[in-house]
Amino acid sequence: MQTTTPHATANRWQTRLRLAALVILMGVTGLTANLVVAQADQEQVAPQTTTTEATPGAESAEFAPALGGMPAQERFGVREMFLQADVVVKAVMIFLVLCSLATWAILFEKLVVFGRARRANQRFLKAFRDDDKTAMHEQADASAMGRMWQVAQGELRRFGNDRKADADQINRLLQRMSLTASIPQERDMARLGSMMGVLATIGATAPFIGLFGTVWGILNSFASIATMKTASLAIVAPGIAEALLATALGLFAAIPAVMIFNKFARDINHFVGSLDNFSAEMLATTSRQLDEVR
Repeated sequence: MQTTTPHATANRWQTRLRLAALVILMGVTGLTANLVVAQADQEQVAPQTTTTEATPGAESAEFAPALGGMPAQERFGVREMFLQADVVVKAVMIFLVLCSLATWAILFEKLVVFGRARRANQRFLKAFRDDDKTAMHEQADASAMGRMWQVAQGELRRFGNDRKADADQINRLLQRMSLTASIPQERDMARLGSMMGVLATIGATAPFIGLFGTVWGILNSFASIATMKTASLAIVAPGIAEALLATALGLFAAIPAVMIFNKFARDINHFVGSLDNFSAEMLATTSRQLDEVR
């Protein structure tokens, strides 16, 4: 019969939470994009409606030739820049948007995981300091401190807490307890540090990926100048604007990734410090108990 450990269950729920957060963010992004596109369509229809509803008269007839000779002003927003961009630039933009979605999904997942781990450690530490054995056994599997305490108690049971031992044997016992407690500690640190490499990669490479899209777009703009044999700003500006949009998306993906990485790096350091302090407190309590037996 196959048994499922609480640690495996937590990892499975952690994976499901990541997927759910990513799906929700993608849905919100798609809805926002649809709203922006709809608003842009309304803004394009509004000037046409205003022109159609103008009252015909002498003034309209007077200015008709002048207005007829002027080209209609076209809106050139983010949507138009994306649609008119080169295939390579579009691929870069889509990739950067996906990186941004992954960054925010990792943020929400880490907030839940760190909050749950912090609360579990606080509950176990309170039971440990109150010497509540029942609560400690109940909460041991749910917290990093509890798993450290379990393996340390295993070493203590092998030694025999009622055995008459000298100081050297007790020191070796405390060393073994410290070493065995560090194993679940490192395992929990690896779990909390998962996806941190993704954040670091996005924060370090997203600006350069956006810069690649910018360079590619500017190359296309200069190619258009060479083909049309004119350096008109109207020809160069759209391509440059599309290219700069890639850089903007790169910064939009990189800046939150760096900030989120720094925030959770500090949280991991604090978490490591709390586990080290608990390990020292646990060893001191065990040493005190062994001295009382002697």
